[in-house]
Amino acid sequence: MRLLGRSFALGLLMMLTAPSVQAIDHQDSASATAAPAADITDLFSWMSTDGSKVILALTVTPNAAANAKFATDSLYVFHTSSRATISSTSAVLTDIVCAFDDSQRIACVVGDASTAISGDASVATGIASSNGKARVFAGLRKDPSFVSIANLDAMKSAAKVSLAAVPTGDAAGCKAVTILGGGKTSAQTALQGATPSPNTFATSNVLALVMEIDRTLLSRGGPILAVWGATHKKVKTN
Repeated sequence: MRLLGRSFALGLLMMLTAPSVQAIDHQDSASATAAPAADITDLFSWMSTDGSKVILALTVTPNAAANAKFATDSLYVFHTSSRATISSTSAVLTDIVCAFDDSQRIACVVGDASTAISGDASVATGIASSNGKARVFAGLRKDPSFVSIANLDAMKSAAKVSLAAVPTGDAAGCKAVTILGGGKTSAQTALQGATPSPNTFATSNVLALVMEIDRTLLSRGGPILAVWGATHKKVKTN
């Protein structure tokens, strides 16, 4: 089979400390929204408090219904690369690949078959690999994003008006915009919106794929970990 990329999100995590990173991707193009179970909405990664585990979370299916299911024709992948320093050009790649069958049982491999998980991962505690180095949960959860689409739309409209009022830009084509009271442009003021700003996704659910991985499985190249999530459609070539 070959793999076709459908959806993508990226983050960077430093495993020396316990930071967190996230990538948010809502309201995609028609091709992505046509396959909601393969449409990534968020990617999160963070360290456990003791620094021994990396937690990865990928969500799909915006506005998921109670009966929403993961796609059986797709692979859900956390791609990772580890390196000694941020500027290093040498990295070690480790992929975490998960798939679902018709009964929504999951099968995941972390790097290679020595760390594999299979079964019903919808229970709250998830299920673990036989070597105890990985755990996975997969199921319906509340959308963790806080986004005001109304504010974003207002910002875009204000930015268009502001830029249209400036006839020419500098040598690079950049235009200077007017700073309003409070030290903000009209677009920034529109993005801030009312207080409190409404959360468009406050009542929405998503399908969440959450993994807890022993850091030693992902840090073979060093303590700087890059994470990018993707869904790949499985296509037969014979």
